[in-house]
Amino acid sequence: MKIKVGINGLGRIGRSILRIALNHPDMEVVVINDINPDVNNIAYLLKYDSIYGRMSQEINVDGDSLIIDGNAIKVFCEKNIDQVEWYKEGVEYVIDSSGISKNIDLARNLQDSGVKSCIVTNSPKEDKVDCYIIPTVNHDDFDPKKHFIVSSSICDANAFVPVADILDRNFGIEHGFLTTLHPWLNYQNLLDGPSISYATPGEIYDYYSLGRSSVGSLIPKTTSAIDASCKVLKQLEGKFQSMSYRVPTMVVASGDLTVKLNKDFSVEDIKSVFEDAEKNQKWKVIHNNKEPLVSTDFIKNDYSAVVDHRWIMKNGDNYLKMVLWYDNEWAYSARVVDVVEILAEKHNSYF
Repeated sequence: MKIKVGINGLGRIGRSILRIALNHPDMEVVVINDINPDVNNIAYLLKYDSIYGRMSQEINVDGDSLIIDGNAIKVFCEKNIDQVEWYKEGVEYVIDSSGISKNIDLARNLQDSGVKSCIVTNSPKEDKVDCYIIPTVNHDDFDPKKHFIVSSSICDANAFVPVADILDRNFGIEHGFLTTLHPWLNYQNLLDGPSISYATPGEIYDYYSLGRSSVGSLIPKTTSAIDASCKVLKQLEGKFQSMSYRVPTMVVASGDLTVKLNKDFSVEDIKSVFEDAEKNQKWKVIHNNKEPLVSTDFIKNDYSAVVDHRWIMKNGDNYLKMVLWYDNEWAYSARVVDVVEILAEKHNSYF
């Protein structure tokens, strides 16, 4: 039987998750909930995408349902995640991709409803969720008897954590810096204005520079990448500092990683370790690139982190520089789908 999935919030991540899940042989999306009340508009946004192109499946609307290749997906328009009777509609796993902080708290109300797990597509504080899962690194940590709300972390951590884990296990990490170059997000401004929160609607950030024109500036900002990463790799706490730039592109992020390692190494040692990692992984997490590519070449690449061999460098005494690429929407969404599969396998083995 297929894994029955519901998606709460059909923005950039929600739509990417749906597209990927539709092509998963063991998964079926049966319910969508979104604050957009226009089902025809939802169908339109799924069918045509400015980044990923036209949807391969046939999509139509029948009342309050989407019909995709003949299969019905019921669409709700509720503000809060717990206002939808997910289990009544056959949903086993709810993915909250709304980005709204309040929905994480309300998701706890689903725990006794029959839904097996709720996956949230961000990295809240540890008192909000039961565990954090990043495939290949700590997927065995999930315990269906103890964990209901599961964080699939954030795109930056899904790229950085597997790389840092490989480096730490093979060479030991003393300390490092991470700078991410991240495409604009939809809560940013086309023209200068106040910086508006997406996670807490109606709230204005006091982060003034983030309110500047997203299409005309490189905007330096803080990032939660290391905080989210240390929730999975606790041994890195206190070893890294990070910052980010919001850059005027639509998709594909890059990570500029500088690390001091405990063991001596050569550039070839680093390349070899990551080539071995790609060969021996269950999920599409690590990929190696040796071609002179640019960010647009990684659009719809579904690996969590593409290690660019052109920019693996050593400087002085055990200092390493690496550049990572990742499609911050598509690759991340692919890992969310993997997390659903991981949870389902664990549930099936326990019960």
